[in-house]
Amino acid sequence: MATISVLSPVALGPPQAKPLAPPVPTLRGRVLGLRIDRAWQSWRWYADELATLARARAGVRDVVVFDPESRIGAPEAESAKVVAFARGVDAAIVGLGT
Repeated sequence: MATISVLSPVALGPPQAKPLAPPVPTLRGRVLGLRIDRAWQSWRWYADELATLARARAGVRDVVVFDPESRIGAPEAESAKVVAFARGVDAAIVGLGT
């Protein structure tokens, strides 16, 4: 008999609340992360422009773009993608906060 795998749509939450990291005093020489999403094409265009401006005006050393893609998978695997992104940047912009 065939079987199927049922995947949870719920993201793994942190086991405990942690304080926010202190803000970086400057972006000059830092790595900036930008999270994009295929569902919101205009944010992708804005992120491209923001990456250009961050390099030219803020002196950002590098820009890392993170696209979580379909987000279909085990919560552990999806959370690991986010953790890897966060560990590779000094600061991140993950949306507009709207």
